[in-house]
Amino acid sequence: MLFKLREREYYLERLVMLKDKHAEVAHILDFLYQVELFKKDLYTQIKDSDWKRHIKKIYHLFEVCEAHGSPSIKEVLRELKKLSKEDLIKKMEKFLREKTACDEERFIFISFLNPFFSKLSESTDIKKDQWLKNTCPVCGFKPSVSYISDAEEVEGGRYLSCVLCNTEWLYNRTKCVRCGNDEDDSLEYYYDERERYALLQVCKKCNTYIKIIDMRIDGLAVPQFDDIATLYLDLWAKEKGFIKFEKSIIGL
Repeated sequence: MLFKLREREYYLERLVMLKDKHAEVAHILDFLYQVELFKKDLYTQIKDSDWKRHIKKIYHLFEVCEAHGSPSIKEVLRELKKLSKEDLIKKMEKFLREKTACDEERFIFISFLNPFFSKLSESTDIKKDQWLKNTCPVCGFKPSVSYISDAEEVEGGRYLSCVLCNTEWLYNRTKCVRCGNDEDDSLEYYYDERERYALLQVCKKCNTYIKIIDMRIDGLAVPQFDDIATLYLDLWAKEKGFIKFEKSIIGL
């Protein structure tokens, strides 16, 4: 647990570093910093993955979003606050089943559930280097980002990172995460010369992309946050008509 707690503390440090580097998304990173503080504190308070037992704690997250969130998040909050605890649980259970909601609800639900499902991930015995699928082995959600890293088991291995619980698992490096296409001539890669560590893998067969963070170039990166900090790549991809395999926590 101490290692995981230190990991969450580093998340906060990385957000500060990224905000200084990417002024164009500083307001988003500031908001995420406040939400990560909530998530870190919640992670230290809970012992297991029973989120329903701790549903009252979501109201603290509501306060954070009310103080630092966008107008659209505040509008959704007004509706969520009208729900009883029982109805709020039902709404979140539906989200976990269907894995879809409007971007604002999705952000709030993922932010609250993340510490609990992280605990579940830590207690789940799964050979993550043998899973090789495009959905999370713990919660079934999709990965919003991937990264390349050297490890003892695999040199230059590519890993997918779950948008909900942050579980990471090995995946074929030269394979489309959506349709499974592995033909080199129909997989293309795009990056900005100024930040070569962040690149898009685009499949020309299904028009889908996922971002890859190359941690061999920037070993300090935190894929889920560096994905958001390099939002300009996603905006470029959207202009080109490419579809992201799974949106980041902020819905982009």
